[in-house]
Amino acid sequence: MSKLTKQFVESKIESPTSGQRFYRDEDVPGFAVRVTPKSKSYIFERRVGGANRRITIGKCDLISFDTARTQACIMLGEIAKGNDPKTGKQIHKFDAVTLRGVLNKFLEVKPLRRDTKRNYIFSLNKHFHDWLDIPITSITKDMVEHRHHFLTVSPNRLGTPGHGRANAALKRLIKINPVTRLTRNRRWHRIHPRQGIIPDHKLKDWYRAVSDHPHEVARDFMLFLLLTGMRFGETRKLRWSHVDFENGILVVPREITKCDREHRLPLSNFLIDLLRKRLAYRKHPDWIFPSTRKKQNHLSESAGMVKYVRKKSGIYFTLHDLRRTFLTMAAKLDVPPYALKRLVNHSVSNDMTSRYIVLDAERLRSHMERITNAFLDLLAISTRDSSFCSSEFDEPNESIQLIIELNTVTTSRSEYDCSAI
Repeated sequence: MSKLTKQFVESKIESPTSGQRFYRDEDVPGFAVRVTPKSKSYIFERRVGGANRRITIGKCDLISFDTARTQACIMLGEIAKGNDPKTGKQIHKFDAVTLRGVLNKFLEVKPLRRDTKRNYIFSLNKHFHDWLDIPITSITKDMVEHRHHFLTVSPNRLGTPGHGRANAALKRLIKINPVTRLTRNRRWHRIHPRQGIIPDHKLKDWYRAVSDHPHEVARDFMLFLLLTGMRFGETRKLRWSHVDFENGILVVPREITKCDREHRLPLSNFLIDLLRKRLAYRKHPDWIFPSTRKKQNHLSESAGMVKYVRKKSGIYFTLHDLRRTFLTMAAKLDVPPYALKRLVNHSVSNDMTSRYIVLDAERLRSHMERITNAFLDLLAISTRDSSFCSSEFDEPNESIQLIIELNTVTTSRSEYDCSAI
């Protein structure tokens, strides 16, 4: 893209030997010169009525540059008015456009991740199901304000006020009036970052409750979250193909990461042993943490495992609290900030200094070992008792469940025959 001028068009543009070439103006959106082996024309390109439209203004040898550019500006103005720049007719009859139609078109043209699209669909169907088939022009400011208040005072699934839910639901709605009333009247809820972690002195009780869970997938899943600091949504989707046992690295592909960036996480010796145990007792050829309720799926988003541990331990926590607990432990061990960001795959794109620091997986491994060992001490896990199977993954002849150095029951192999999760 460059700034088109009369001199540039007449002297700088050369015809290609085949095909076509476009020179687009950086000042007037949509204004361009289209060049083929035999012709050179001024054109206007823009998305009109949901479809890309290319309009030829005229050949460069038959119309002046200034005239063509003025014509492009006029067309741009027509689109801004809601008119077709070629016919002058109204592009849309907004009275006939429903909220469902706006949602479908938005999801069609917006490059969103699959989980994000699913959240949009879920939110609008759950909180605005009675609005989906009415014209968007009939959604008033009063309706928006009343619905925001209703979502605020209605208890969520945890029994607490739905401040975050109310904000998120309305922000996913159309971002023109009437939603702007919430901004003008300062009705948006101020959402403070959550600070939940599991304190050091409660980790032993938490792990005792985790180890008492009847399903081995849930037990290993929660322990894995604590010792890696990974997001639970990404961890559920891990496959055996993501584990490099030879180099001790977990390679999480960008397709399942929140930040759309590959995550190469070095694994501590304990975590490698934990995964070897899971491989030896695997119930599914692909998923590391499979669901036995839905045979071909990974672990579900069910909150059942969390509720079980909360009730058993008396400790209130969420799965994301385990990520915060990992980060807090790393900070207490003075893990360098840039190394910590890489361990949890946080973005550093706005930090120029970080672009000059190369931290490969091996340089991060020592930090992972220190973090894991600190947790093992607090959890009172005895690594000498956790003898896992060999590298050939032979059938174990005794329990390989991790053992707490407390008066807890030992785990028999039959406990690994988990039921629905």
